[in-house]
This record gives sequence, structure tokens and C-alpha cells, in this order.
Amino acid sequence: MKSILNSLNRPAMLLVLWMLWPVAMNGQTVVFGCTDPNATNYNPEATTNDGTCLYPTTVIELPMLFELPNAVKESSGLAFFNGKLWTFNDSGGQPILYAVDTISGNVTQKITLAGASNVDWEDITTDDDFVYVADVGNNDGNRTDLTIYKVLKSSIPVAGNSTVQADRIFFVYEDQYLPGLKSEHNFDCEAIVAAGDSLYLFTKNRADQRCNLYCVPKTPGSYTAKKLSGFNSNGLITGADFDPEARQVVLTGYSKGTYVPFLWILWDFPGFDFLKGNKRRFELVNLLATQTEGVAFYAPFRTFVSAEKSSGYSARVFRLNTSMWTGFTSLHQNIKTTAQKKMELIENPVKDYVLKIKQMYFEGQFRFAIFDSYGRQVCVFDREARNSVPIQIDLHGLRAGFYLITATSLHQTYYSSFILP
Repeated sequence: MKSILNSLNRPAMLLVLWMLWPVAMNGQTVVFGCTDPNATNYNPEATTNDGTCLYPTTVIELPMLFELPNAVKESSGLAFFNGKLWTFNDSGGQPILYAVDTISGNVTQKITLAGASNVDWEDITTDDDFVYVADVGNNDGNRTDLTIYKVLKSSIPVAGNSTVQADRIFFVYEDQYLPGLKSEHNFDCEAIVAAGDSLYLFTKNRADQRCNLYCVPKTPGSYTAKKLSGFNSNGLITGADFDPEARQVVLTGYSKGTYVPFLWILWDFPGFDFLKGNKRRFELVNLLATQTEGVAFYAPFRTFVSAEKSSGYSARVFRLNTSMWTGFTSLHQNIKTTAQKKMELIENPVKDYVLKIKQMYFEGQFRFAIFDSYGRQVCVFDREARNSVPIQIDLHGLRAGFYLITATSLHQTYYSSFILP
């Protein structure tokens, strides 16, 4: 075979190699194609997902949880940490993060970023140790001061208002130019996620209705954002969040002109190549003329989605459970390598209204939160976890049903679900 290939010119060699595909790796034949049985072009012979899955038009209605108060009526981004939902106001607002109670919707805490300004805050994301606030809105395409504020999580108190210090990450897009016409450009951004050692930016392309993906380091400094890839979002992307446990991204957005909001769910991608896996779009026609601006995972597959105040709607928060479409396969696979993220319950369903958590992997000060099947936080409390000593939680006062419990420290979040009969 080697002598035959050596005798071929380059075009002929490429043709032969293409005919030999699929290839055998480690004794197994690799077949690229769509691996999702829910897709219209599902290939049962495919062994490796190549990101080509196609899906029928999907219309869903998001259940509303609560209205947001006037203090955050222009809510433009969401994050969930310390057992609370965090948001802020859009451009021109104060440089303040607001903690929102997920039962009442009331603001319970205000954190001011010292020395920061809100030119056009658009999104917020977190990792184990830090909070990142993206002052990256760029309506006219001519900003040269794009900034991401980096705040140490441990500097944010569990309760009470406070002022915290923030480091800065400055950047420009590697292919950015300064357009002459307002809105006719592809360098606005309202969606970022943290993953690995980088921050990933999903752009809001006003010119071509697509979305480009860039990345910058998490380390404070000045950088040129590297363009990685892009896809046809068929609308304007306004928010994003990444669930490292289920390994999926949810994007919010709306259609230009019609203002019909939509969601994109991205999953089954290699590494952090978010646009190289499955991409499924969901139309939110019941929220016509509403700008969905923020999204935040509070547990695997479960998110809060926010919409700012509009002419027809008050600012409000909805819930979304993505497991119906993306399944639990990726979560189960990931738990095999990060089993410490899963809390093991001693009895499930719960007996005698006492939830018993078997501790195997975590200890220290934790904030526990319990959510009902609608994504509402029904109780929250602080508790010290000690390795090998079971935690007992009194559930009297809760109705029978399905619940999710999370335990959050400054560095990790653990979770489990249980049934209260």
C-alpha cells in the first residue's frame, strides 16, 4: 500500500484516503455522523457525533416562577452561586450585583464592585473560585474598552450588603473593525461562559444574524480575543451558561425585527468546542416581544431564564429543564470520573420526613438548598459537613413530591435528587 500511495499525485492520494474512510482506531471502526435518535437525520451506524444533527421546529412554553422587582427590571444576566440567583441591570446601571430570593423574587443582597463602572454590563458567569461580570455590550461596534471584571467568590459575604474588589480583563476581537453604521456589525456580545482556563464569548451579530465564538484567558490583563468558530443562530444571542456536569450550554436570544425569543441548547461537544456538537433551537412564541436576557444553571439540566421588562411584560424569571431533549447520558458518564459531585442518600424515597445524606467526599461549611420540581427554592440553610458523619435534614413542612438538593461551598457544588412520599 505504501508504494502505491507514493506513486500517486496529491489529488489522487486524497481520493484514495477518502475512499478508505471510515478508519479503524484501536480495532474499532469510527463512523462519523449524527448520533442523536431524536434528530431527523439520525444515523444508527454512527459511532462519533460530528455535529450535523438536524431537528424539527420545536416550540415550548417556559413556566414562570416569579416577577423581578423594579430594582432589577433591566436584568441582563444571571448566575447561581451561594444558593442564590444573582443579576444586575443593563447599560448605565450601577456597578452592583443583586441577589434574588428564588421563592419571593425579592432582592436580599447587594454587592458593589469597587472602582467598576457599568458601561454596558451584559452577562455574568462563574467557576469554582471566581465570578466574572462582562462589561462587553457594544451596540455601535466602536468600543475599545471591553472589560470583564473578575471577583473572588470568597470576598462575597453569605449575607448582607458589601463592596468587593475586582480585577480586570481587557480585550479586543482579533478581527474587529470600527463600523460606520450603527447596528451593522458583528462585534456586540451579551453572552459569556467560564470553562477550563478560559472565558468564552458568544457574539450578538447584528449584521448577519449569526453567532461567533471567541475566547480570552481568565487571568487579568489585556488580550486579543481569539476567534474559534461560529454558527447560524438565526437571531441575536443575549445570554449563555455552561453546565460542566451535564456538559451542555444554553443560549438565550431573540429574532431581529419580530422580537420572538428563542433558546439554543448545545451538547455532546468535544472538550470546550461548544459549537461542534448538537445544536437544537426552541421557539418561545408565547413570549412575543420579550427579550430573554439571562440564563443560569442551578443544577444539572435545570436552569433559570430571565426576561427584562418590556412594553407588554414585567421583568420575570422562568425555569427550563433540558433533560427531556438531551437526556442523562452525558451526566452519568461524567459522574463516573467526578463521583464526588454526587451526594449519596441513605434512604430514597425519604422515610419519616428525615432526609439522610451519606457523606463520603465532602466536608466543611456548606450552604444547602432544596428545590421543588418547578425549580423554586423552597428552603436554604447553612450546615457544617463532616466526613463520614451522616447529615439529617427535617423535611416536615414540605409537600410530597420530587426535589433536588444542592450543597455549595466556596469551591464546589454537590447535588442529589430525592422523593418525598
